[in-house]
Amino acid sequence: MATTTTTTTPLLLPTSATFAREPPSSPRITTNSPSIPWRSPNGSAAPRTVRSAARSRSSSTGGTARKCSGCGAVSWPRQDPSMIVVISNRADTRVLLGRSRRHAPRMHTALAGFVEAGETFERAVAREAYEETGVRVDVDSVSYVGSQPWPFPQSAMIGFMARADDRQELNIDTNELVEAAWFDREQVRRAAEVRGPLMRRDVAERVLRDDPSLELLIPPRGVIARTLIEAWLERQ
Repeated sequence: MATTTTTTTPLLLPTSATFAREPPSSPRITTNSPSIPWRSPNGSAAPRTVRSAARSRSSSTGGTARKCSGCGAVSWPRQDPSMIVVISNRADTRVLLGRSRRHAPRMHTALAGFVEAGETFERAVAREAYEETGVRVDVDSVSYVGSQPWPFPQSAMIGFMARADDRQELNIDTNELVEAAWFDREQVRRAAEVRGPLMRRDVAERVLRDDPSLELLIPPRGVIARTLIEAWLERQ
């Protein structure tokens, strides 16, 4: 009987230099960073059954999985599902964006949060929007747009658009957001014209010093929040 030899290419993990020179959305970081804690013999990212049973774990399926030499259990890097949403008003003339403590002044972005166990993504959109801003979305308006792996933490970001009545009173969860507000198309369009790595506080603050009249900053291209915002802008 002929034998077959399978050759696999080892997974190339990002180094600290990689994180310094590449954006968080780069495929090398989003693909490989979840594997850093998981690749240790008893890594905390491994399932409990694998950690307790494993004598040693070896790479499997080209380095994307690891197999226990004792019980044969296979594990994959942890990736937590999360939703991110841009909510427009029913007239489609304004969007609801929020700013967290880690963002520079006037930097607003889409609402986001983790999906809870047993919860649909659509239900997570409605829950997170209400918990963070007090706004109840029109449940039948929630629609999928796209997705993006995100390494900080190890998440799969699933992007949506939704609509809501903008006459609702905002009730901000200050543990999550510093502020949230509705912005019209002209405000968002002007913010979209600003270039540069605006998630860096020093860059955002320099932009605002150069043009104090800017009412809004939004995330740069390359992240799903910006994709959702631009998808809304393109609807008219």
